[in-house]
Amino acid sequence: RDWVWTAMAAERQLLVLYGSQTGTAEDVAARVGREGKRRHFRTRVVAMDSYDRSRLILEPVVVCVCATTGQGDEPDNMKQFWRFLLRKGLPADSLRGVRFAVLGLGDSAYQKYNYVGKKLHRRLLQLGGAALLPLALGDDQHDLGPDAAVDPWLRQLWETLLSLYPLPPGMEPISDTTLYPHRLTVSPLIAALGSLVASFTTRLQPSPELHC
Repeated sequence: RDWVWTAMAAERQLLVLYGSQTGTAEDVAARVGREGKRRHFRTRVVAMDSYDRSRLILEPVVVCVCATTGQGDEPDNMKQFWRFLLRKGLPADSLRGVRFAVLGLGDSAYQKYNYVGKKLHRRLLQLGGAALLPLALGDDQHDLGPDAAVDPWLRQLWETLLSLYPLPPGMEPISDTTLYPHRLTVSPLIAALGSLVASFTTRLQPSPELHC
């Protein structure tokens, strides 16, 4: 059973890339990462320009969360990644082994609403990628904000991924109500300093009065 799970774990890798200007897309990407870990995917969450783009063709599943800024511009931490995808020398089947999903975040009050998400989804298809889901677009102008699109998109994403990469028998997703253990540890130096402060405080306390 161990070797079967090891083989399945190798396939159940999930890369979450984000292009974020104000932090909203990064927050949503982090949420995707957390939910992926609860479903036992080997998940990484990386800014697009921090990712080694030469490895993109090796990724089985890529989820992209990207914002549109200004007048249809890419976020600053996505510009190099986008220029890479636009290279004329890239073969049309470069991403034939990659399954992807794109979530765009924008504001419909602007003329080029979610322009970045739309062109990223189109470009990944042009390079041979297989879309797991239709393009999803979150809108700041919606009464519920971007969550009106994010929440149903995430539900559909996990349904699709779990059908493609099912968990082994006996393993279940980790409940949303289950908290991960804290990784905070107290170093020996901090512990020693705490003991020293406690000892010093004790010495400063006044002695009881003696009644003769």
